[in-house]
Amino acid sequence: MRAKTLKNRSLVKDAAPRPAKRINSVEAVQVALRILNTLASGRRPMGVTELADALQETKPRIHRHLSTMREMGVIEQDRRSELYRLGWRVFQLGEAAGDQFDLRELAEPYLLEIRDQLKETAVLMVPVDGRAVALAAVENVYARICITVKPGNRPPAHCSAFGRVVLAFSDPRIQAEVLKGKLAPENENPLIDQKALQERLQTIRDRFFEYADGEVLFGINTLAVPVFREGGELAGALGIVGSVQKIPAPPDAHQIAVLQDCAHRLSMLLRSDKYSSVIDTE
Repeated sequence: MRAKTLKNRSLVKDAAPRPAKRINSVEAVQVALRILNTLASGRRPMGVTELADALQETKPRIHRHLSTMREMGVIEQDRRSELYRLGWRVFQLGEAAGDQFDLRELAEPYLLEIRDQLKETAVLMVPVDGRAVALAAVENVYARICITVKPGNRPPAHCSAFGRVVLAFSDPRIQAEVLKGKLAPENENPLIDQKALQERLQTIRDRFFEYADGEVLFGINTLAVPVFREGGELAGALGIVGSVQKIPAPPDAHQIAVLQDCAHRLSMLLRSDKYSSVIDTE
């Protein structure tokens, strides 16, 4: 009788639910940041299943993080579709970071100079995890219809002028991470072949400029050049955006010269002379 009782106790003990593994705070922050990066890169609302698949996490875990992040205001959920998107709080944080970022203040005179010389909207973007993110724009006041880029905008890494400039001067490991998988076209004239794209990135490193011919939006072209900081590290990219009538493809030599001259002087302020060889040989 005693042996049977002990056996039953053992079965009860084995059947008792085990406490769930607790996620430490570092892991929680990492997952939250990965969710934000995935939503930002996707540039559209996403559901729990899609996020879980993209991050290779379980749906319950992603759902718990989304609930907490929604309470904090960094993401929002559409009531009808139940899809998640970046919240207004993220934009506020980005604006605050931009105000504190020296490059924005240092670049402002050059953005104005580019706008006034080329009569186009001038844009400053910075690299974030191998992707270009718009930090500031000076709108074209000379045109009847203004084409501009909002701060926080993330153009496609592989089929945009700013995206390819950032990729070209990023660490090879970051390049591989950004370009892994199948590359999807955004519009006409897409550059989605991996080999052709790698050759294009090398060309950008050689000539210090890149252009996109209607790759993101039909009829809209962009031209961008890199900006460097001390040690030759990429600090950002200056460029212009406008109609195909005003920004041709291939780009106008004068437009390239103005952009590279401003980028060269801005890079010198950031204690980089990486442009010297390019400027001297032209």
